[in-house]
Amino acid sequence: MSEHVASPVVDARLGFDQTVPRAIAHRQAVGEVFVTDSAAGSDGTYLIAIQLPRAHSLWFDRLARFHDTFSTAEAARQGSFVVLHRYFDVPVGLPFSLRRWSFRIDDLDAYRDDERTPLQGVLAYRVTDRKRGARSGFGDMTLYGELTIGDRVAMALDGDVVFFTTDDYRALRAYQQSAKPAAEPYPDPPKLDPALVGRSDPRNVVLGEVDEGFQYVIDLSHPSYFDHAYDHVPGPFIVEGFRQAALVTAVRDGALPSPVAAVTACSTTFGDFAEFGAPLTTTAEVTGRDGGRAQVALALHQYGRLLAEATVELTPLPT
Repeated sequence: MSEHVASPVVDARLGFDQTVPRAIAHRQAVGEVFVTDSAAGSDGTYLIAIQLPRAHSLWFDRLARFHDTFSTAEAARQGSFVVLHRYFDVPVGLPFSLRRWSFRIDDLDAYRDDERTPLQGVLAYRVTDRKRGARSGFGDMTLYGELTIGDRVAMALDGDVVFFTTDDYRALRAYQQSAKPAAEPYPDPPKLDPALVGRSDPRNVVLGEVDEGFQYVIDLSHPSYFDHAYDHVPGPFIVEGFRQAALVTAVRDGALPSPVAAVTACSTTFGDFAEFGAPLTTTAEVTGRDGGRAQVALALHQYGRLLAEATVELTPLPT
């Protein structure tokens, strides 16, 4: 995250009265759209207004009076697509993949919940390293961003996005799936107790324990994790599993006093798509302790292959 994006003074053109069209945020349900507006800045940045609902069944499922830092990471993910569709002429519906996504919380106190108002803020994005594909005109892009909540810079983030033509994506997925074993029924382990991962609603738990570590329990009816149909296990669901595995592991290791903790840094790199129809597992290992914070390394496996790696930093919250 070496790129710096100057935090914006809230642009008077930005509004918080309604969401952007759901298609450009890559969501199906209007209630899952957290971007309310956008504007092109005068310095090459793109400004995104975001608001998080207070009663959301996933993001309000927490045990401390702090907004979930992952909720603003999801809003930032949606905001990146709004920027690409509105300002870089990327067509809606073009297949894409997030190869790398990371964020760092610079001011956790900005996430305190006053239990009266929704969290809202402004993202300032800059797009760099844009590489055009030889045939489609679309290729790789790197985005850097900063989130300002009130007058405080709360989060910095960056990520790499790659776009495909529809035909190229279909050919890629057909080749990948043909090289993997056919899907077969497999048992799901019992889900973890919600209290072990800092939640109260068991529906929001995504992992069970197995000999290999933690196995994902996939509920396609979940309204947030699976807002629309996918041909692979989506990245945000995988990253939520990383968070939950990190919490359980850090508490058992003694690196955290309890699972009531915020993710204050997260970096994920994806090397391949995770498929439905085969066990998907993650391992977790505490790799550091710093001032009460715990650092955890995670790895995602399927078919005996490494698909993704992540590092997560956890910071205790007052209960």
